[in-house]
Amino acid sequence: MKSKTQLDYTEANQKNTQDKILHAATKVFAEHGYKDATTRMICSEARVNVALVNYYFRSKAELYKSVIGALFEDVAKPMMSIPDTVCDEATWKLAMRTWIRRSLAICAARKPPEFWMARLMGMEECVPSDMAQDIERMFAIPMRQCFMRLIRMALPDEDPVQISLWCSTVHAQSVVYAIAKPSWASRFCPPDLDREVWLDKVADHICGGIFNRIAFQKKIG
Repeated sequence: MKSKTQLDYTEANQKNTQDKILHAATKVFAEHGYKDATTRMICSEARVNVALVNYYFRSKAELYKSVIGALFEDVAKPMMSIPDTVCDEATWKLAMRTWIRRSLAICAARKPPEFWMARLMGMEECVPSDMAQDIERMFAIPMRQCFMRLIRMALPDEDPVQISLWCSTVHAQSVVYAIAKPSWASRFCPPDLDREVWLDKVADHICGGIFNRIAFQKKIG
């Protein structure tokens, strides 16, 4: 029978191997897309035996879902609590700007893990993988519903079509940074302006359009 120390070491070693595979898979999927990425490419990046992917994740598809899930937890899930910070018009405006600026930061990111998420999100928008429906159900829909809470605080009596139109409009203004090649920010940011300052101005521009047309009425749970 293994001692507790031996068991702890084994579990830590297994966790380290899983993390190596997950990190390598995130990079490879982001660079090549789900279809063109191979298990061998991922294992080469992680420097592990090919059989370990099936051992820990069962298949390339399940590994891809794990990658998306891990990125969601790390990058996007913190945004889910933003509507909870609203109590009046000032905090609603701050929450709206925080959400939009964070969305822009993810979509226009140049460094991991946000860059990886932007790449995968952009590829799923343009060339959906076989897991697109699962990704939509598990991650995209909850994020969209969360942002809808912010919109409904300004339009509590509006019909669902109008709420969806607002959400799709704001979403499109952010996600274009993830799918444009070369970077949308690079194409439109003045050469003498800091990129982060540019994204701040983009966020202010988007929010200005929102605040000119709708205003906080009440918090929606």
